[in-house]
Amino acid sequence: MSSSATKREQFRFSFGDSPELADDLLALVLAGKKTATCGALRDYARGGEPMPEVGRRDIVLNGAGQEACVIETLSVETKRFDDVDPSFTDLEGEGPYAEWRAGHEAFFARNGGFAPDMQVVCETFRLMTVLPAGRDVYNRVATPIFIVTDIESDGPTPLHNSMLSFASVAIEADGTRHGEFEAVLTPRPDRKQNETTMAWWATQPEAWKAATENAEDPALVMPRFADWVESLPGPKVFVAAPMIFDGLWMDHYLDEYAGTRALSGPFKGRQIFRGGGICLYTMAGTLRGAPYLDWGMSKLPAEFYGHVPHTHKAIEDARGFANVLVELLKLSSTLPPINGSKSDFR
Repeated sequence: MSSSATKREQFRFSFGDSPELADDLLALVLAGKKTATCGALRDYARGGEPMPEVGRRDIVLNGAGQEACVIETLSVETKRFDDVDPSFTDLEGEGPYAEWRAGHEAFFARNGGFAPDMQVVCETFRLMTVLPAGRDVYNRVATPIFIVTDIESDGPTPLHNSMLSFASVAIEADGTRHGEFEAVLTPRPDRKQNETTMAWWATQPEAWKAATENAEDPALVMPRFADWVESLPGPKVFVAAPMIFDGLWMDHYLDEYAGTRALSGPFKGRQIFRGGGICLYTMAGTLRGAPYLDWGMSKLPAEFYGHVPHTHKAIEDARGFANVLVELLKLSSTLPPINGSKSDFR
């Protein structure tokens, strides 16, 4: 890769050794398929480019030399080429091990020579920011991951009550899953329980137990959740049913304890989600073709939930809602696109 330093010790570089390869590898990064790279140690030793450093954020250029994205280095390790195994090469996103090896042998051969025992610097990284020159490619190649979330609380509003537990399922539109996150939270000392809600909880002893056992401080949990979201590839989209309830709670707790939000927008700070999110309640009502007074998650067939019962245990409810999202996205994909003149929305 070629690079140059900026005044802030942030480096600008492109992957590969040609404009075409730079664009191909950049597309893999923007698609979330490439989260690792390796280079010959000799190139760093010659002073041509700086060694990667954990925590440093560098700018990736496209084949035309334009700034396309920012990545952050997560790990750095030097080893013999022959010792690089598929657990690392899979992260490079450039095909099976044999294909990766053939491509890298050829790359090193034309850039100073190849030897099986040559020392290579293996770096893992994560995509942090998509810059203007990378946005068109990103929008074309990136696969959104939907963070379908359910929460349980001891009252109707985060302004007066506490969130007891929440769980999220990370899933693609085709049903591919990328993991789950669940947590039980200690109630906030500056909030109080709602009598009506607590009377309802008295009728749900098993769900109450699941929502209150082994509770942790939200000041620890919410940053951990934000880190988990950021660790997933591609753009992440928050999903809840309904957004005005579960989304409101998550947005409040993320803002309060993790310095981020359940949506993105024209404000500074950490942004772990893309766009305004999806309200499953609204999506289900419209795609069913039902009038508003006939909307409701209970109106969907059990098959949409994958026959996962709604138990008021956050992780089980999140799994059911994740199945619903996949079914609704299937319906959405069958609709004709809406085209017209340029929108007046600004």
